[in-house]
Amino acid sequence: MPRIDAPTLAERREQRRDALLEAATTVMRESGTVTMSAVAERTGLSRTAVYEYYRSSADLIADVLVDELAAWIDHLAEAIDGIADPRERLVTWIRAALAYVEDGRHALVRAAGDATLPPVRRAQVQTLHRDLAAPVYVALREIGVTDAERIASYVWGVVEAATRHIESGRAADDEVDAAIAFALAGVDLACST
Repeated sequence: MPRIDAPTLAERREQRRDALLEAATTVMRESGTVTMSAVAERTGLSRTAVYEYYRSSADLIADVLVDELAAWIDHLAEAIDGIADPRERLVTWIRAALAYVEDGRHALVRAAGDATLPPVRRAQVQTLHRDLAAPVYVALREIGVTDAERIASYVWGVVEAATRHIESGRAADDEVDAAIAFALAGVDLACST
Protein backbone atom coordinates (compact mmCIF):
# COMPACT_ATOMS: atom_id res chain seq x y z
CA MET A 1 0.00 0.00 0.00
CA PRO A 2 1.38 3.43 -0.87
CA ARG A 3 2.24 5.65 2.03
CA ILE A 4 -0.75 7.81 2.91
CA ASP A 5 0.16 11.40 3.49
CA ALA A 6 -2.85 13.40 4.65
CA PRO A 7 -2.97 16.63 6.65
CA THR A 8 -5.56 15.36 9.15
CA LEU A 9 -6.36 12.07 10.81
CA ALA A 10 -9.87 12.14 9.31
CA GLU A 11 -8.45 12.54 5.80
CA ARG A 12 -5.95 9.76 6.46
CA ARG A 13 -8.74 7.43 7.59
CA GLU A 14 -10.77 8.32 4.47
CA GLN A 15 -7.78 7.63 2.20
CA ARG A 16 -7.16 4.30 3.91
CA ARG A 17 -10.85 3.41 3.59
CA ASP A 18 -10.67 4.25 -0.13
CA ALA A 19 -7.58 2.06 -0.47
CA LEU A 20 -9.40 -0.81 1.26
CA LEU A 21 -12.37 -0.45 -1.08
CA GLU A 22 -10.10 -0.38 -4.11
CA ALA A 23 -8.31 -3.50 -2.87
CA ALA A 24 -11.62 -5.27 -2.17
CA THR A 25 -12.86 -4.37 -5.65
CA THR A 26 -9.70 -5.75 -7.23
CA VAL A 27 -9.86 -8.94 -5.17
CA MET A 28 -13.54 -9.42 -6.04
CA ARG A 29 -12.90 -8.90 -9.75
CA GLU A 30 -10.06 -11.45 -9.66
CA SER A 31 -11.62 -14.14 -7.49
CA GLY A 32 -15.34 -13.37 -7.24
CA THR A 33 -15.19 -13.14 -3.46
CA VAL A 34 -13.61 -11.02 -0.73
CA THR A 35 -11.90 -12.07 2.45
CA MET A 36 -10.39 -9.79 5.03
CA SER A 37 -7.10 -11.66 4.65
CA ALA A 38 -6.98 -11.05 0.91
CA VAL A 39 -7.75 -7.35 1.34
CA ALA A 40 -5.16 -7.04 4.09
CA GLU A 41 -2.56 -8.70 1.90
CA ARG A 42 -3.43 -6.49 -1.08
CA THR A 43 -3.12 -3.29 0.99
CA GLY A 44 -0.14 -4.32 3.07
CA LEU A 45 -2.13 -3.87 6.28
CA SER A 46 -2.68 -6.38 9.00
CA ARG A 47 -6.08 -8.09 9.25
CA THR A 48 -6.52 -6.30 12.56
CA ALA A 49 -6.07 -2.95 10.82
CA VAL A 50 -8.70 -3.89 8.22
CA TYR A 51 -11.11 -4.77 11.04
CA GLU A 52 -10.66 -1.24 12.39
CA TYR A 53 -12.54 -0.06 9.31
CA TYR A 54 -14.93 -2.96 8.65
CA ARG A 55 -16.52 -5.35 11.12
CA SER A 56 -16.78 -8.10 8.53
CA SER A 57 -16.16 -8.94 4.91
CA ALA A 58 -19.92 -8.55 4.39
CA ASP A 59 -19.69 -4.90 5.44
CA LEU A 60 -16.75 -4.38 3.11
CA ILE A 61 -18.58 -6.09 0.23
CA ALA A 62 -21.63 -3.92 0.94
CA ASP A 63 -19.52 -0.78 0.51
CA VAL A 64 -18.08 -2.14 -2.75
CA LEU A 65 -21.59 -2.89 -3.98
CA VAL A 66 -22.98 0.49 -2.92
CA ASP A 67 -20.11 2.31 -4.65
CA GLU A 68 -20.55 0.29 -7.85
CA LEU A 69 -24.32 0.76 -7.92
CA ALA A 70 -23.85 4.49 -7.42
CA ALA A 71 -21.40 4.52 -10.35
CA TRP A 72 -23.92 2.61 -12.49
CA ILE A 73 -26.68 5.08 -11.58
CA ASP A 74 -24.38 7.96 -12.54
CA HIS A 75 -23.51 6.21 -15.83
CA LEU A 76 -27.19 5.85 -16.71
CA ALA A 77 -28.06 9.41 -15.65
CA GLU A 78 -25.28 10.75 -17.84
CA ALA A 79 -26.44 8.64 -20.79
CA ILE A 80 -30.01 9.95 -20.69
CA ASP A 81 -29.21 13.51 -19.66
CA GLY A 82 -30.83 16.04 -21.96
CA ILE A 83 -33.03 13.56 -23.84
CA ALA A 84 -36.50 15.11 -23.87
CA ASP A 85 -38.40 12.38 -25.72
CA PRO A 86 -39.36 9.73 -23.12
CA ARG A 87 -39.37 6.85 -25.60
CA GLU A 88 -35.89 7.76 -26.81
CA ARG A 89 -34.80 8.16 -23.17
CA LEU A 90 -36.10 4.64 -22.40
CA VAL A 91 -34.25 3.15 -25.37
CA THR A 92 -31.06 4.98 -24.39
CA TRP A 93 -31.40 3.81 -20.77
CA ILE A 94 -31.73 0.16 -21.87
CA ARG A 95 -28.78 0.53 -24.25
CA ALA A 96 -26.63 2.17 -21.54
CA ALA A 97 -27.61 -0.39 -18.89
CA LEU A 98 -26.58 -3.24 -21.17
CA ALA A 99 -23.38 -1.46 -22.28
CA TYR A 100 -22.44 -1.48 -18.59
CA VAL A 101 -22.94 -5.25 -18.63
CA GLU A 102 -21.11 -5.75 -21.93
CA ASP A 103 -17.96 -3.99 -20.74
CA GLY A 104 -17.79 -6.24 -17.68
CA ARG A 105 -18.55 -3.74 -14.94
CA HIS A 106 -21.78 -5.49 -14.00
CA ALA A 107 -19.85 -8.62 -13.02
CA LEU A 108 -18.76 -6.82 -9.87
CA VAL A 109 -22.39 -5.97 -9.02
CA ARG A 110 -23.38 -9.60 -9.65
CA ALA A 111 -20.53 -10.99 -7.50
CA ALA A 112 -21.16 -8.57 -4.65
CA GLY A 113 -24.91 -9.08 -4.91
CA ASP A 114 -24.47 -12.79 -4.29
CA ALA A 115 -22.94 -12.08 -0.88
CA THR A 116 -24.96 -12.29 2.30
CA LEU A 117 -25.24 -8.70 3.47
CA PRO A 118 -26.36 -7.42 6.86
CA PRO A 119 -30.09 -6.46 6.75
CA VAL A 120 -29.44 -2.71 6.96
CA ARG A 121 -26.95 -2.88 4.10
CA ARG A 122 -29.30 -5.12 2.05
CA ALA A 123 -31.99 -2.42 2.42
CA GLN A 124 -29.52 0.22 1.24
CA VAL A 125 -28.69 -1.86 -1.83
CA GLN A 126 -32.39 -2.39 -2.58
CA THR A 127 -32.93 1.37 -2.46
CA LEU A 128 -30.10 1.86 -4.93
CA HIS A 129 -31.64 -0.75 -7.24
CA ARG A 130 -34.89 1.24 -7.17
CA ASP A 131 -32.92 4.40 -7.95
CA LEU A 132 -31.27 2.57 -10.84
CA ALA A 133 -34.65 1.84 -12.46
CA ALA A 134 -36.33 5.14 -11.54
CA PRO A 135 -35.67 6.75 -14.96
CA VAL A 136 -37.61 3.89 -16.59
CA TYR A 137 -40.64 4.62 -14.42
CA VAL A 138 -40.43 8.35 -15.18
CA ALA A 139 -40.16 7.75 -18.94
CA LEU A 140 -43.11 5.36 -18.86
CA ARG A 141 -45.27 7.88 -17.01
CA GLU A 142 -44.36 10.51 -19.59
CA ILE A 143 -45.20 8.10 -22.42
CA GLY A 144 -48.64 7.67 -20.87
CA VAL A 145 -48.41 4.20 -19.38
CA THR A 146 -51.04 4.08 -16.63
CA ASP A 147 -49.45 1.29 -14.59
CA ALA A 148 -45.89 2.56 -14.97
CA GLU A 149 -44.61 0.80 -11.86
CA ARG A 150 -45.63 -2.64 -13.12
CA ILE A 151 -44.39 -2.03 -16.66
CA ALA A 152 -41.10 -0.64 -15.31
CA SER A 153 -40.59 -3.91 -13.44
CA TYR A 154 -41.23 -5.79 -16.70
CA VAL A 155 -38.69 -3.62 -18.53
CA TRP A 156 -36.23 -4.32 -15.71
CA GLY A 157 -36.93 -8.05 -16.17
CA VAL A 158 -36.13 -7.77 -19.87
CA VAL A 159 -32.85 -6.01 -19.04
CA GLU A 160 -32.00 -8.71 -16.48
CA ALA A 161 -32.69 -11.46 -19.03
CA ALA A 162 -30.49 -9.71 -21.61
CA THR A 163 -27.83 -9.30 -18.91
CA ARG A 164 -27.78 -13.05 -18.25
CA HIS A 165 -27.55 -13.74 -21.98
CA ILE A 166 -24.68 -11.29 -22.49
CA GLU A 167 -22.82 -12.65 -19.46
CA SER A 168 -23.25 -16.19 -20.81
CA GLY A 169 -21.50 -15.18 -24.03
CA ARG A 170 -24.29 -14.30 -26.43
CA ALA A 171 -23.67 -11.42 -28.84
CA ALA A 172 -24.30 -8.19 -26.93
CA ASP A 173 -25.55 -6.24 -29.96
CA ASP A 174 -28.20 -8.88 -30.66
CA GLU A 175 -29.28 -8.95 -27.03
CA VAL A 176 -29.50 -5.16 -26.80
CA ASP A 177 -31.60 -4.98 -29.97
CA ALA A 178 -33.88 -7.80 -28.80
CA ALA A 179 -34.31 -6.27 -25.34
CA ILE A 180 -35.21 -2.88 -26.79
CA ALA A 181 -37.66 -4.37 -29.30
CA PHE A 182 -39.33 -6.51 -26.63
CA ALA A 183 -39.53 -3.67 -24.10
CA LEU A 184 -40.98 -1.25 -26.65
CA ALA A 185 -43.55 -3.80 -27.80
CA GLY A 186 -44.61 -4.22 -24.17
CA VAL A 187 -44.82 -0.45 -23.68
CA ASP A 188 -46.92 -0.12 -26.84
CA LEU A 189 -49.23 -2.88 -25.62
CA ALA A 190 -49.55 -1.20 -22.22
CA CYS A 191 -50.43 2.09 -23.89
CA SER A 192 -53.11 0.48 -26.07
CA THR A 193 -54.99 -1.18 -23.22
